[in-house]
Amino acid sequence: MEQLQSLLRQYNLLHQDDITLAPWSKQYMKNSFPKYWMIVYYILQPMDKNNKVLEVGCGLGDITTILCYLGFKNIVSLEKEKHICNVAQRRIEDMFGMKNIVINEKFPNSKHYTADILILVNCAYAETTKTKRDYMKLLKKYYNDSGCPKYFLMEVIDSSYTERDEEFPIHIRLSSNDVRKLFPNCDICFWETYKYPTNRKSKTLYLIRRL
Repeated sequence: MEQLQSLLRQYNLLHQDDITLAPWSKQYMKNSFPKYWMIVYYILQPMDKNNKVLEVGCGLGDITTILCYLGFKNIVSLEKEKHICNVAQRRIEDMFGMKNIVINEKFPNSKHYTADILILVNCAYAETTKTKRDYMKLLKKYYNDSGCPKYFLMEVIDSSYTERDEEFPIHIRLSSNDVRKLFPNCDICFWETYKYPTNRKSKTLYLIRRL
């Protein structure tokens, strides 16, 4: 992990203009990487590298670098913003010599992917829903439209975060009970990744495993 962190940190320091497009990636220029990134690394590390992976909302490809570094052979990373997607494509090719990993697509869309691992971390698309019910239906649609994968790594704003925040409205803040209602027949583990007020908001990363 330390070798990958060094590679990503050094790349960011040499390409600081990239960070202006996605300011949240500044955390990958520091010596200590965000907790969610490290948890995702340790979850993915022992998994079969032949698993098909679908990543939604990859941004500049910070999580994508984990997949490439660990040797996953079948990766699709979707990014809906064209200019961010272009940068992510260049970064993955520069660091790993891999093309056709990052694709400029919104999700869900008319395509139905078949994935073994679905990844949705460090992104929350609140603008497409107005109620908690709609938001939970959207999360389930991500899962269904990727073929009900065996593993779903999903990070959400936690319901313990109660501050007024237009960027992260109340209806997208979920509790562990909410997640269990969404995936009643799954084994679920979770980790606190951000905690208000130490961080700007509280977030929880879930590993949802289909039984």
